[in-house]
Amino acid sequence: MAMESISSGLLLLLLYFTLSLILTHSDSAPQAFRRDPGHPQWHHSAFQDVRDSVRSDVRRMLHSRAEVPFQVPLEVNVVLIGFNGDGGYRFSVDSHKLEEFLRIGFQTHRPSCLETGEPLDIEHHVVFNVFPAGQPELIALEKALKETMVPAGNARETDFGREVPLFEVEAATVEPVFHKLYSYIFDLDNSEYSAKNNDRPVPNAIFIVNFDKVRMDPTNKEIDLDNLMYGKLKELSDEDLKKQEGDYIYRYRYNGGGATQVWLSSDRFVVIDLSAGPCTYGKIETEEGSVSSRTLPRIRNTMFPGGVGAASGHSTHDTFVGQLAALISTTVEHVVAPDVRFETVDLTTRLLIPIIVLQNHNRYNIMETGHNYSVNVEEIESEVKKMVHDGQEVVIVGGSYALHSHEKLAIAVSKAMRGHSLQETNKDGRFHVHTKTFLDGAVLKDEMERSGDVLAAGLVEIADPALSSKYFLRQVLLQSLC
Repeated sequence: MAMESISSGLLLLLLYFTLSLILTHSDSAPQAFRRDPGHPQWHHSAFQDVRDSVRSDVRRMLHSRAEVPFQVPLEVNVVLIGFNGDGGYRFSVDSHKLEEFLRIGFQTHRPSCLETGEPLDIEHHVVFNVFPAGQPELIALEKALKETMVPAGNARETDFGREVPLFEVEAATVEPVFHKLYSYIFDLDNSEYSAKNNDRPVPNAIFIVNFDKVRMDPTNKEIDLDNLMYGKLKELSDEDLKKQEGDYIYRYRYNGGGATQVWLSSDRFVVIDLSAGPCTYGKIETEEGSVSSRTLPRIRNTMFPGGVGAASGHSTHDTFVGQLAALISTTVEHVVAPDVRFETVDLTTRLLIPIIVLQNHNRYNIMETGHNYSVNVEEIESEVKKMVHDGQEVVIVGGSYALHSHEKLAIAVSKAMRGHSLQETNKDGRFHVHTKTFLDGAVLKDEMERSGDVLAAGLVEIADPALSSKYFLRQVLLQSLC
């Protein structure tokens, strides 16, 4: 009897010990976007290291006109996703060497003013931070894209002319997963937007992506990405390397826009997917303003420069790193710190935005909800308030006018009508020429410059009579004089 109680007690103890091991193993299992205790806090080099020197530089610039251009630090974070031997082609890029190359080759950037055509009085001292993302985060992004891919017919490959299946990814759907990676890397919470935090330092990030297309093939249901997230990835043979394109093409569309490999998020990061596409659009036989298959570097061309066999030398790899650095510098010049429209900024305290709709029909009112082309004034006002500074007052009024009731406006619209031929890439991957009619905004602005103010004043008077005296002081003054 005593032996039976002892054996049952040992059995219970062994069962308890086994359950404890299972729970401990499940709690310690690595997860994507997980911050373990002791997770290092991100160090903003351009914000924290040079804060005191910026103050002294500003004081010296204000007391000496010779300090032009004024040096302004600009931090650019480059996140390499899938370049740590875990992405497509198991390709690796040394983040420290790339950061050193960017630091030596692209030290400064001086934007220009489009209004004057002259460089600004500031010059950015660019501080690059290049670091790789982890394997769990890479697999989590691949899983999100695989679940979002939608068949879109067939497309032709650029090099071989074969027709392969085409899939499209809605970038707005996978953007929250990239935002989760952004918040995880820079230790930022997912709090809602506040105008008070509009001017606070927020890191800029460029996500360079190299996905494994075989692993994220939407037609292959046998691959369990959850297990690959924590396991060791297998090495690729020469035959596996030749099949890394997966015999399909995928590309992004942001809110139904044009097909692309590059998209700008609603936050402070841009995504450059080197495994997507290639996408081609723009004018034929021109380099500037068009995108071709050679615009973005492709790892396939690095691994197979001649189309047969793998490259063994280091020259091809160094060429790819140079192309990647040039791509990053171009992103900084045109996205992170682009040229500005106006030389001075209007720091107004009250901002009036009238939305004037000119209609040539009476079928429905475009300002009312429920139609395909309805204008959501409340949503526009919400987005505008995100862009203004703290303390600025924003008033948005909207209204529609019939063109047949305003002869001068109808003439202005008629003069501003333009037509041009546009070459677009269809689903078959070939160019198709379309003629589109559009309104030239500059011509329309010149034609209805005075009429627009009258219409805006009428909208304000209808929306709130008190606003008319606040934004149109000249009318109140004339009425008082009369």
